[in-house]
Amino acid sequence: MSNINQDIQASHKILAMQEEANEHSDRIVDMLPGIFVVLNEKHEVLRSNVAFANMFNLKHEKVLRLKFSSIFKKEAWDIFSRQLRYLADDPVRDIVKFELSFDESESMPVEHPFYWQLSRMNRGNGAEGDLYTIVGEDITLLRESETKLLNVFASIPLGILTVNEDGIIEDTYSNYLGYLLDSNDFKDRSFKEVLFDPIFQDLSNEEKTGVENLVACLNQSDTFFQSKLDTFPKVVFFSSQMKENQGKFLQISYKPVSYEGLVKRLLVIIEDRTSIIKAEEDKKKANLLEKQSRAVYESAIRDPLTGLYTRLYMQDEVKRLLDAHDNNDFKDASLIMFDVDHFKKFNDTYGHDVGDQVLAQIGAVVLKQSRENDIPVRFGGEELMIFLKSNCQTALLVAERVRCEVEKLELKVGDKIVRVTISGGIAAHSKGEDIAQLIKKSDLKLYRAKDEGRNRIVVES
Repeated sequence: MSNINQDIQASHKILAMQEEANEHSDRIVDMLPGIFVVLNEKHEVLRSNVAFANMFNLKHEKVLRLKFSSIFKKEAWDIFSRQLRYLADDPVRDIVKFELSFDESESMPVEHPFYWQLSRMNRGNGAEGDLYTIVGEDITLLRESETKLLNVFASIPLGILTVNEDGIIEDTYSNYLGYLLDSNDFKDRSFKEVLFDPIFQDLSNEEKTGVENLVACLNQSDTFFQSKLDTFPKVVFFSSQMKENQGKFLQISYKPVSYEGLVKRLLVIIEDRTSIIKAEEDKKKANLLEKQSRAVYESAIRDPLTGLYTRLYMQDEVKRLLDAHDNNDFKDASLIMFDVDHFKKFNDTYGHDVGDQVLAQIGAVVLKQSRENDIPVRFGGEELMIFLKSNCQTALLVAERVRCEVEKLELKVGDKIVRVTISGGIAAHSKGEDIAQLIKKSDLKLYRAKDEGRNRIVVES
């Protein structure tokens, strides 16, 4: 049997490490721009950054389990939830991107447009169902800039121009073009000179080849143009000539204007994608953070040897289970406590490495036989538990399946085949009992199983 005091001390150390890791993760999350939220399949908030709480005047502790739909008006939530369903129903798709505004409300008196990215996370332990990360960037300033340009120039926030068959800019159709390219001097200048020459040294070899192909396609056949279209630069970083180390990500599209089968003009449309691309970069950082946080969380709640939950996880989840039983959320609750028979002698005979292999195999059996709502735990050493939302009779069926399967396990040690057995004790949770009291009752039944010859299950009468 394990030393309880040592187990408690180990649990406290794990808890301290977890708290330190979570504090570090929270600081990183809070540094992310815009909104960062993790939702479960019920669309409840499991994790968020401070910016999210501040945006809606919420105390940070009130955010946990908040229904995400509560921050939207009905029409907006219908759109947002449709995107979530689209992601959930398509197993191939990992991410959905779209723009949706927060309407005027008490916490946000002015409408704010947001660029959203929804992505699917690994299910983890499955307790929360499917998990999703939500990244939302407030693009109000970008949209305000566009609106100002529209109001002043009665234009759209795109750079639009035409290039003749000699590669010379003929006309520009948007004052926004000057903002994108930091210049208003376009007349009779080469398109390549205006857009690509200032950044040519920063282009990849493939992009440089694409620029040459673009120039070569003018006054050539439509077929030739289409054969080279995929090589043309689609997104470039245009460095600012006025502000050092600044610039814009420009998305460029090319539409040929043909006459008698030859490309005589080229319609070029340039769009500023800086905000969106930076949001995607922030999403990558958030993904990395989520992966790191998940690894820390799993290491804290999962025993690395058996794959069962740790005592740290048990303290929280089992307390919730017993509280729910006290509140009549379900009819019965019970506990199975297992102990490997003669495990100390087994370790002394075959060594701790072989003992660990046995525990790993038994842990796999317990996981296999546990049902979706059960909580399988490694309590310490060779003591394993399953907490169930069931009566003792149902618990006995589960326990017997585990016992019988363990009895059939075979482990090769040198030239020998060794086997082990387990004993178990089952007790029902009485309303008002805490975890310790329930464990004590099950432990007494376990001792009785040992006294009666081991490799058996004793149930509370």
